Order: sequence, then C-alpha cells, then structure tokens
Amino acid sequence: MPPEPNHLQAKEATRFQEQSIVDNYQYRFPYPPETFSILADLLKDHPYAVLDAGTGLGDLARPLAALVDRVDAIDLSSPMTRKGRSLPGGHHPNLRWTTGAIEQVKLRPPYSLITAGDSLQWMDWDIVLSRFASALTPHGTLALVSRQELWPASIQQLLEHYAIPPTPSPFDLAKELERHHLFQPQGEHTTQAITYTDTEEKILAALHAQISLSPQRMPTTANITAFNQNVHDLLAPQSQNGQLKIQYTATITWGKPL
Repeated sequence: MPPEPNHLQAKEATRFQEQSIVDNYQYRFPYPPETFSILADLLKDHPYAVLDAGTGLGDLARPLAALVDRVDAIDLSSPMTRKGRSLPGGHHPNLRWTTGAIEQVKLRPPYSLITAGDSLQWMDWDIVLSRFASALTPHGTLALVSRQELWPASIQQLLEHYAIPPTPSPFDLAKELERHHLFQPQGEHTTQAITYTDTEEKILAALHAQISLSPQRMPTTANITAFNQNVHDLLAPQSQNGQLKIQYTATITWGKPL
C-alpha cells in the first residue's frame, strides 16, 4: 500500500514527546459529552473492555473508565501518559496506562471497543489495523474519533498560513483507510455543536498543542510572536469579560478493521 501522507507518517508521532506540546495539550477542547454516549452504544460484547490507542492525556480513556469494565490507555509519549495520570480520572481503578508504540506493545485482548481519538493518522496503518482486527471480540468495533473546532474563516486562514508543514489538502482518514482495504466503515455520527468557554491565553495554548503549530516547529521567535498577536487581533473583539466562546463538534466513525 502507498505510504501515509508525509505530514502524517508514524515518525511524526514522536513530536508528541515535545514538552511544549505536552504542556499545552491539556488545554485542547474536551470531547463533547455526546461522544461518550455514542461510544457506549457501540459496546456489544461483555466484558466491556476498551483499548484507547494513542491516548495522549486520556481525553477519551479517562471519561470512558467510569462507563466500562476496563480501559487500556496506550501512548508512545511517556510525558503524555505521565501527565494524563495526574488529570481528573487519571487514577480510576478501571484505567491502565501503558507507554509504548501501539505497533509493538503487548495488548490484553479481547476488546469490545477500540478507540482512536485524533491519533490513528500517526500510526503505521498496516501494522495497527491488523493488530486491532485480531484483538477485537466477534462484535467488537473500531471507533475513529476527531474533534473539529468551528473557527471563523479568518482564524482558519491564519492557522493554515502558519502551519508547519503547510496544511495539506483535506484528508478523510476513514475514507483513506477504506480505500486501502484496511477499514470497513459501518456508521458515522457528528455530535451537536457545543460551546467551549475559556480565556484567550488557554485557547491560544490549545492551538499550540497541535504539532503543526507547536512553538518548537515555528522557525523563529518572531513567527511565534506574530502568530500569537494575529490570533489576539482576530479573537479579541469576541471576548466578553476576558472569556471567549468557541463552538466545536466531534465526529465518530465506526466499523471493522481489516
């Protein structure tokens, strides 16, 4: 099969160990509550065991731990898993953290559900999809979960301008996997848009949590300063008492790994 697009190759996943990304990642918008209702409905086989692949700070794993029998949360980045343990729900008795590459670590199958929240694009598809197929129960499901901030066009253009590497053409992960005969989609749901409220400083930190906008990737301090100032200039008129309101959704696509 052809390799993943250059900006999504597995080697890029190591950048999630960069301290600036780890420090900022906690400010990413949480998955809408509706996300977890959808995921819970996908569980068919007992026990309700979940593998969260590329868990990061456990944005999916920590809330899921209270809804299922166990969650195995796996991530390549030890700074991410270490930080995730310290966040609310990080020490839930149903949650087990593992640091290592999902392509290699020992799994504890079978799983009723495997989740990949904004993460599968960074993995070696040939290896992980095969592993997932072997690890699922007979009625088990793989769910691809992604967050989408509904930025004004002016902000979106700014993000594309400063992204390193430049933002590529729109990329539909589920369709790409299906095209390569690695995934058979069975359903998709986009949550209702909800509003996230926070300070400009924290929303800016959420932007810098993206690999393409990480301060460590921007070529100069001047680029970072200019980006931050441009974001401020565009968002400041929307601020109320120092707070900004941003709408966003999540999309869950589920099916069978092949």
